[in-house]
Amino acid sequence: MHLGIKGKNIVVIGATGFIGSHLAPALALHGSNVVCVSRNIRNRQFLTSKNMIWDECDASNRADIKRIINRYNPKIIYHLTSDSKGGRAITLIPDSIQNDLMATINILLESAQAGGIHVVMTGSVEEPGKDDKYPCSPYAAAKAASTAYARMISSISGLEVSILRLMMVYGPNQKNYKVLPYVINQLRDGQLAELGSGARALDWVYVDDVIDAFLRAGSLPWTSADPIDIGTGSLMRLRDCLEMIGELMGRADLLRFGAIDNRAQEREDSADTELARLRLGWKAKTNFRDGIQATINSIIK
Repeated sequence: MHLGIKGKNIVVIGATGFIGSHLAPALALHGSNVVCVSRNIRNRQFLTSKNMIWDECDASNRADIKRIINRYNPKIIYHLTSDSKGGRAITLIPDSIQNDLMATINILLESAQAGGIHVVMTGSVEEPGKDDKYPCSPYAAAKAASTAYARMISSISGLEVSILRLMMVYGPNQKNYKVLPYVINQLRDGQLAELGSGARALDWVYVDDVIDAFLRAGSLPWTSADPIDIGTGSLMRLRDCLEMIGELMGRADLLRFGAIDNRAQEREDSADTELARLRLGWKAKTNFRDGIQATINSIIK
């Protein structure tokens, strides 16, 4: 499995992030020559193996992307870098345009110009669906625009672009301000976890399953730039997730639902799993209880 990536030069942009920190070593394990790229490589969370090297690069600077492509001649670029702030404040717009949208456009344009590159990039559950009148946040708007540009550039230039539209990914190494690690850390330390109502229902998908989808996308022959949903296909309320964490940690008494306001205009969407099955031969394998137990173990070790 994943023979299509063995021996290939592969660049992972955003290698110090949540997904990148899992994907880069997985690629190296499968025999790829991996260039780990980040704006600050001092934040790297794993050791360099014999077929993994690091290079500092800001994807929002087009000259940096050109240098990376010219230097390493990648056959695949995994574009994972993102501002990933889901807040609703309009003050987030400039950073989201620069770090989400412009970074994506730079990678797509330089890859198209170089030729012979397959770009695998992330879409988001936050992107507006057919029933949404408009994006719910600056991040959602930037991701929707990134997807639109990717599909357009692929159509015009012939650039091979795969877009994996990720549902709510969770697991070890996630940023501490995200809700699941926040709660785990609070309960571990015997502190109250102040939360909204927890009414939002989400499609929770474990990071190891997501990495399998990325490996398959890079290994298999490219078909189209149609976004492929990566998720379980089922919804679970945030409150139910957090109560399970409380149960597993024996500190459900520290959960304070309703202590803060819910974020406005939250989307609820589950994956349409059929395209992932047809194009990637992929489906999620990890149930939430097992995945969250592994996540808890990684934090409290």
